[in-house]
Amino acid sequence: ATAVETLQLEAVSKDGTRVPYFVTRQQGTKNGPTLMYAYGGFGIPVLPTYQATAGVAWLERGGMYVEANIRGGGEFGPAWSNVARKAGRLKAYEDLEAVADDLYRRGLARPEQLGLLGRSNGGLLVGNMLARSPHRFGALVGEVPLLDM
Repeated sequence: ATAVETLQLEAVSKDGTRVPYFVTRQQGTKNGPTLMYAYGGFGIPVLPTYQATAGVAWLERGGMYVEANIRGGGEFGPAWSNVARKAGRLKAYEDLEAVADDLYRRGLARPEQLGLLGRSNGGLLVGNMLARSPHRFGALVGEVPLLDM
């Protein structure tokens, strides 16, 4: 894709923690269909990357791609990851909801335009969004989710 930009923004989670996320879009795109990806587990970081297939198939057609750095992931070391384990697991889900709400507050997306994609542990996130807050998303795609935990 040509003329692509990535913004780093922050949402504020339920407990006041600032949760960074990245928005990748064609320059000049103000809002529109948005695909969000998150993982939030096992200390694995989600970092901004350019995927050629997403660029041609999505960004060049006016879509935006969001990567959320929710707690549980390894973006900011063990403390960031460990706080969303065991009894703190709900923090990852609250972080994801905060990112969605921040996209709406900034006018970047609307619930009917926001899709959430997650694989494996990210699929578990998708399942939780289906149970906790389906009104925040127009589409939910969980690939190989671990839902029977």
